[in-house]
Amino acid sequence: MSAPGRDACAAALVGLPTMTPVRLARLLAGRDPVEVWTSLVRGGPGADPRFAAAARSVEPEREGERYRRAGVAILLPGDEAYPARLLGDPGAPAVLFARGRPACLAGRQSVALVGTRSATPYGRQVAAELGRDLASAGVAVVSGLARGIDGAAHAGALRGGGEDPGPPVAVVGTGPDVVYPATNAALWASVAERGAVLSESPLGSPARPGAFPARNRIIAALAQVVVVVESHHRGGSLYTAEAAARRGIPVGAVPGSVKSPSSAGTNGLLVDGCIPVRDAEDVLVAVSLASGDRPAPAPVPEAGTLVAARGRHRRASRSPAPVAGPPPTSPSGRPLPAPGTPDRVVYDAVDAEPTTVEAVLLRTGLSVADTAGACRRLVDHGLLRAGAGWWSRR
Repeated sequence: MSAPGRDACAAALVGLPTMTPVRLARLLAGRDPVEVWTSLVRGGPGADPRFAAAARSVEPEREGERYRRAGVAILLPGDEAYPARLLGDPGAPAVLFARGRPACLAGRQSVALVGTRSATPYGRQVAAELGRDLASAGVAVVSGLARGIDGAAHAGALRGGGEDPGPPVAVVGTGPDVVYPATNAALWASVAERGAVLSESPLGSPARPGAFPARNRIIAALAQVVVVVESHHRGGSLYTAEAAARRGIPVGAVPGSVKSPSSAGTNGLLVDGCIPVRDAEDVLVAVSLASGDRPAPAPVPEAGTLVAARGRHRRASRSPAPVAGPPPTSPSGRPLPAPGTPDRVVYDAVDAEPTTVEAVLLRTGLSVADTAGACRRLVDHGLLRAGAGWWSRR
């Protein structure tokens, strides 16, 4: 049997038990998938024992054939079809799976339209109209193919007219062959036919809560502008807004009724200084500004300032608790933040080994905004080390 190829080895690595995007990125950092796979199977120096035993029972070529039969492409950074916007992104997937035409984003302006699954009729109508009008203007509409706003945005994008309508691009939180929700099966097929369905999860991966916040970073990174159409004050789409703000990508929000819980998050984003979006023209102006076609816009709100969207009560957690005496120091000798502050709470939640953002959120109970701001400050102060979706103590 011939030696397995890069794609086959990459697919085999993703499918190993307990493999995560963060662990995969660490394994493949600066290394070829064939080299990594060979090292695991042979148990060479540096081979991770968590994966070595499982790797010996897997034949990469069979894994590669499974993806070929399923019509799913295996993309690695540097491949022609790997989305160029992800190259150099700190959270770029080390391996990406695609149905449809992943190269459809090349040379296209792109906008992410995201929002709550429990959308109101108003939210679904606005999302569908934005998707249709942006696609008619040749813009690729990126979303998550979920129930509610995501599905409405993609359904609208598929109705886009014009000579060269923008393709729909979906980033899903399941395997590329697992339609979720099942009621969106026809929409998934249409998006894959006209554009692309992308995933970092292997074939057969079911819907898991942690995968959806993680995939939101990819949605944000693929877009020039992120628009939140409708969101509750703790809505999952605010993770996408947060990921965009960390990358300096403009964030827009559709205003809604102050009486509607479904607009609490979007109205909060507007309070935080995000771009008001009334129609596709507002979005196209923001895209034009982001592309450098016009004078630069006002700075995007920093990730740590997106507080109103999560609820004003969160502001209280920003006040440092008074501490008597000199602060303790880290093992590297740097002063630690004062106990009780968000920075100290986050520092205490991060391990010496890479710790994912999901783990930090679960351990601290802080908002995404407070967590992101604290991590940024801790990295700046030399207390944490940042990686592709993870942090560790220095």
